[in-house]
Amino acid sequence: MAATCIAEVNVTVTFPSAPIVSAQWLSENHQHVILLDCSVSRSTDANGRTEFSSGREIFLQQHLPGAQFADLFGAFSAPHARFLFTAPDAQRLSAALRSAGVNQHSLIVAYDQLNGAYAARIWYLLAGVYGWNNIRVLDGGFASWVQIRGAIETGPSNPDVRGDVQLKVARSLLLSTGQVEQETQRPLVCALRRESFQQAHISGSINLPYPELLNARGLIDIQRVIAALRDAKLTSPQELLLYCGGGINAAGLALALVTAGYPIDSLFLYDDSLNGWLFDNSRPIANDPVIHR
Repeated sequence: MAATCIAEVNVTVTFPSAPIVSAQWLSENHQHVILLDCSVSRSTDANGRTEFSSGREIFLQQHLPGAQFADLFGAFSAPHARFLFTAPDAQRLSAALRSAGVNQHSLIVAYDQLNGAYAARIWYLLAGVYGWNNIRVLDGGFASWVQIRGAIETGPSNPDVRGDVQLKVARSLLLSTGQVEQETQRPLVCALRRESFQQAHISGSINLPYPELLNARGLIDIQRVIAALRDAKLTSPQELLLYCGGGINAAGLALALVTAGYPIDSLFLYDDSLNGWLFDNSRPIANDPVIHR
């Protein structure tokens, strides 16, 4: 369903019905939406392991004009949680959005400077869990904006006024480890890359890697999504339980599926994902040499 807002300058802005918007659409409407930069910093340590940290410095170096930084290592995740990126409660997320200038009827476009999964995380929480229809993700993220030669800003950015949004949970889509342990019917779908899935995954799960659903430009490829669902024998709409390493790529997969027409209220997300599953080594883990799409 499309979302419409009448801006302060009496310009009516309508979101496309899909959960994503193009860089071209954004270039024509960016002054009427609130931009959330959901970037995370990714680096490699001396042992070759990938490390993640707040993307604040990346944001300060470059961001879309007027964008507000949505810190997934800070206000946009639960504090003092056992695992990174644990979903915040309604009060904390509402406060974070108000600090970014979000009002009850604001239109939000989220993006990041990686593959879009971090922006998808914010989208999934708002659109899925809280039923907030006024959010879209910039397809292709920051790179797609650069490709159309969009303007770039540096330094800090603050909203003109504080927002007034107050969220309420609309759907119980986030699953705990206990709920996943008891699941026997619905398909369990892992969004991790093939090599990561092969190293470890929850027994009985299907691999549907989110990165493989993007084209060479980092845009969601609907035909790839449809083909992947067909190969996984998931062509009939049904409830799916999505997971990954820490709830990020699973949100990206949810975004790709909804873009291809899957209903968001059928897509449940195991919030702690493998981080939570592996915390207790008594839980069954598969190391399957056969990678299922």
